[in-house]
Amino acid sequence: MLKILLCDDDPFFLALEQERIHEIIQKEQLGAAVVCGASSGMEALTFLKGNPDVGLAFLDIDFGQGLPNGIDISRMLRREAPKIRIVFTTNHQELAMDVLKGGIQPYGFLEKGCDLKAFAEGLRRYLRMALLSSQECGEEGDTLRLTLGTRETVELRILDILYLEAEKAVSHGITYHTINGSAVTVIGSLEAEEERLGPGFWRVHRSYLVAKKQILGFRNGYLVLSDQREIPCAFRMRTEVRRWLCQ
Repeated sequence: MLKILLCDDDPFFLALEQERIHEIIQKEQLGAAVVCGASSGMEALTFLKGNPDVGLAFLDIDFGQGLPNGIDISRMLRREAPKIRIVFTTNHQELAMDVLKGGIQPYGFLEKGCDLKAFAEGLRRYLRMALLSSQECGEEGDTLRLTLGTRETVELRILDILYLEAEKAVSHGITYHTINGSAVTVIGSLEAEEERLGPGFWRVHRSYLVAKKQILGFRNGYLVLSDQREIPCAFRMRTEVRRWLCQ
């Protein structure tokens, strides 16, 4: 069973979030349960010390002036539960960049300010992703070795990959873009990398291969990724992408 922790200092939002998740679990008969609804980072940390097997957390970023923020709290949570997947919730999209700049490895982001239907769809998507993650490429310890030259290689954690892009200026070149802003260019093809990376990645355009877990939404023909970057989505893929986002 997937154990879920919620942490938010707004009691109304915390209750709403827990109610929506319970409805999703009951309706879709998912093997998951909310085991803690914490109103502070310290409360969440105390719970995790006795329950390190929590697999998914929905964590607020902003806890008010003078208090540890979601970035600080996430570090503490991961010390107690190294494999916990953390989805950050916020009313301020610009704070998502602070998470990435802070070296945090987010499982994803959810915007509080969106309408309730869109928010519930986001909760459902992350629940299903967490439950299915053991069947997909991209677990915590999985890495990918890339060859840069005859004697130089680099390893990337698969969870850190945002998307791959075919390079126009480099013959047979493809670039790996990561959540920390780095880019690694190698010689290869998107077709070969799509087969190597597996079902956790989507060929959404002839020039782009995207990590499903990093897709936040769809806007005017572009996919919105976890770092707020937008990449094009081929017309033939748009219906499938919309359907997956609403699962």
